[in-house]
Amino acid sequence: METQPSIPEDVTDLPWITNGVSGAIFAVSESAIIKIPLPLENCKEQLAIERKIYERLGPHPYITKLLYTHKGTIVLERLQYPLRRRLLDIREQKQLPVAQDMARWGWQTTQALPHIRSRGVMQVDIGPHNILLDWDGNARLSDFVGSSLDGFEPMVFPSAHSEHPDIPTANPSIQSELFAPGSTLYEIETTYKPYPDKNDGELAKLFKANKFPDTRELIPGKVITKCWMAGYKDASEAVVDILHTQDRLNDLILSDKLQMFLIL
Repeated sequence: METQPSIPEDVTDLPWITNGVSGAIFAVSESAIIKIPLPLENCKEQLAIERKIYERLGPHPYITKLLYTHKGTIVLERLQYPLRRRLLDIREQKQLPVAQDMARWGWQTTQALPHIRSRGVMQVDIGPHNILLDWDGNARLSDFVGSSLDGFEPMVFPSAHSEHPDIPTANPSIQSELFAPGSTLYEIETTYKPYPDKNDGELAKLFKANKFPDTRELIPGKVITKCWMAGYKDASEAVVDILHTQDRLNDLILSDKLQMFLIL
């Protein structure tokens, strides 16, 4: 059994990595990080709920692994960085994600949702900011502070890009949970959030009128629109649709390779 790394009495003596909404992240080792609450109101309670969620979720290939708890904090496996950082790097290079990566990240993200739901958890704040890439480039859901546990109202609410005004996350449901993955799939393919030039008020008006970006040219376009329009009754339905999207993408890739072979 792997020995747990030594953690100093004052965790802040460890190398600081980043701050989140409610917690600060420090490096414990090359393979582990520790998350402690910020000295703000409700942060200790938020971290306590996140610890309960991680303990209940248990191991899953597309969820960040809880290694152990330490004096009310959580020690997690250390991964690379948020998916959003990779998408921004790709955008700065004036490119789009490789089709295989895009399909893989979308499938891995939605694949974790039925497991989360089966444990009484709804992560209504899913987005590239809290999807981490592991060292093989696979997507792992993380940061469950903005999650509902056993139907209770989340303590942290998502951005306006991830919530429909008529399906508020304050009243967690399958539809409120699946709205955010629609925006996530959109950002994965385009590298932009929906309506990136709009403020929160403008977004709320557009979404309330069910006016969304055109997704007809996007590979998972139908899945995205179905998430936004509350078209799914269960997360597993979205997983199936994403899998079918992957199959179509693989067919297109094989077709392109065959055409290149014939030309040669």
